[in-house]
Amino acid sequence: MKRATFAIAIVLIALACHRTNISRAQWQQMPQTEKTLYVRTLLGHEKTREAKGGNDLVFALTAEEYAKRIDEAYARGDHRTVDAIFEAMGTRR
Repeated sequence: MKRATFAIAIVLIALACHRTNISRAQWQQMPQTEKTLYVRTLLGHEKTREAKGGNDLVFALTAEEYAKRIDEAYARGDHRTVDAIFEAMGTRR
């Protein structure tokens, strides 16, 4: 349990410090918990943009739902990065 908590903490720190664009191959190799965690960081980034007044997109679904939809996009053959797929899921205000 401590090892899993430590691993999650490391992933959170890495994602918080450096936002990367995860490729299709990287996404498909990630466990579902890490996918959801990554989407949570994307949602947090969008909330920060909104708080600063620079976001015209709304992301109203849960992290789990966005992760599921990204999986579905890749199953249909999409080759964009996770960030690009996620961004396209936002709705205009």
